[in-house]
Amino acid sequence: MNQSAIYLVIAAFYGLTAVVLGALGTHALGLQMGSQQASLFQHAFIYQLIHALLLIWIVTQDGQGPWLRYAALAVSLGVLLFCGGLYVLVFWGKTTFSWVTPVGGSLIILAWLNLDIHGFLKLKTGSDKFNP
Repeated sequence: MNQSAIYLVIAAFYGLTAVVLGALGTHALGLQMGSQQASLFQHAFIYQLIHALLLIWIVTQDGQGPWLRYAALAVSLGVLLFCGGLYVLVFWGKTTFSWVTPVGGSLIILAWLNLDIHGFLKLKTGSDKFNP
């Protein structure tokens, strides 16, 4: 099974649902501008969309090492838990599911840390295909 294809499908799904939820949030949900719920919704939407793009970038990198694979896994799960937890807070309020939000945020941080490690290893080995 091709892991890159799986992560690409996940990224596309996150992008698709972010745009759909963004449209719903703007037009159909009746969230009061400036309310805490609107702020949480916007935060979840932006994080979801940005990290969908990050995941697409990760899977398009040549020579994916273990740190990129760890980053892809962490960002995939992190978005699901962090953004999902925020959406739950907006729609249903604080529930027993709310504890997953900080876990998701921690996974997103871990994904970025994995990208840093990957970058430092590329610096150390001198393997960089980007030469402007």
